[in-house]
Amino acid sequence: MLDLALALVWTPIGIAALAALAAAVAAFVYLPRLGVPFLALAVVLAGAAYVSRIQDDLGAARRERDEAKADAAGKARAIEALESVSRNGDKRARAARETHRRIQAAPASDDAPVAPVLRQVLEGGR
Repeated sequence: MLDLALALVWTPIGIAALAALAAAVAAFVYLPRLGVPFLALAVVLAGAAYVSRIQDDLGAARRERDEAKADAAGKARAIEALESVSRNGDKRARAARETHRRIQAAPASDDAPVAPVLRQVLEGGR
């Protein structure tokens, strides 16, 4: 009921319906033959105002839905990108752990002697 009242007051068609209703009341008082047609016109205009208001609300709801879908799609792409980065980081960490474990498990005989020039540089840096 409040929707109909708002549609009658806030839309041009609604204002025309109120004017037609006023004309119907005046016609019933002064020209009774014109009262019924003016009343019918007021009812039709009130219905049109109500439908127009509902269509505007539906359009606004559709726009909000489309914006929400676009926002959700953007967030889904961002989440997928973050998950991809996380998966790549996990793969690198597993590979590094495996390499580190293999290095630690290697026997000392696999270590090569350090070249004399390199040893002098390393010891000189201390």
